[in-house]
Amino acid sequence: MKLLFDADSVDIELYPGPATDQILRSFKHLQHVAVPMRDWDYPFYVNNITWDDIKNRLVRSAQSLGVVVDPTHCQDQTYLNDLHVIYENNTDGKSAWLDFHECIHRCEEKNEDWRSINQYLTIDYREFSGPLITNFDPGLLDQCTLDLHPGDVTVGWSELGKTPYRYWADNEPNDISRICGLVKPHVNFRPRLLISMDHFKIDFPHIEEFDQWWSQYQADWCDHWHVEPWTRSQMFGRIVIGRVQDFDRLCHLLHSGHHVTHVTL
Repeated sequence: MKLLFDADSVDIELYPGPATDQILRSFKHLQHVAVPMRDWDYPFYVNNITWDDIKNRLVRSAQSLGVVVDPTHCQDQTYLNDLHVIYENNTDGKSAWLDFHECIHRCEEKNEDWRSINQYLTIDYREFSGPLITNFDPGLLDQCTLDLHPGDVTVGWSELGKTPYRYWADNEPNDISRICGLVKPHVNFRPRLLISMDHFKIDFPHIEEFDQWWSQYQADWCDHWHVEPWTRSQMFGRIVIGRVQDFDRLCHLLHSGHHVTHVTL
């Protein structure tokens, strides 16, 4: 597999396995489609962005959809939760609504800690991947890891919803109906890659508080979705399917401002 930039390319070595097989089947069809990259897909996005930039991006995205966003409320998680509801009730799965949704997430990230945003290069085909989304095999959860290294090419949870931890951290309502509707297990396997830019162990603050909260709802949620309880590595981790062969070249291209264009086989 090759990751093509506007001026160069980087080879990716893939590891054999069922997750890799699914990615290859999808990318066989997508390799001629330009990757619809967004600024925040690049790992150094936060180095060149301000809080005003993020708020204004959300406002403009909302305006294109006829939605009014008050930028003075963008640090209020309850307000952002309300915007999520607008997205859920109106999305048609097309680019404009997806951008609106992602802009909400950028505000949520800024309200917290930007430490995780620099850690990945994201390759996401967004609305172009729709016909190629397949059912996620729960057996793959055993391959999830929290320990990632520079150049690891990974797949993982990427639902249009929230993980249990994200739901809790965003102070969403303590309502099991809302939890079952918005909190999603691994249901879909999407042709979406995250390339690790550093050696780090995925961790989440206040995990004991989350565990205590989640213990009240996990059984009902698992019954609703017909899934087994997740371990932490399954809930938060990623499946490594390969590695970038020349990580230094990848870093040079990203730091030099080059843009990803395609992924080919």
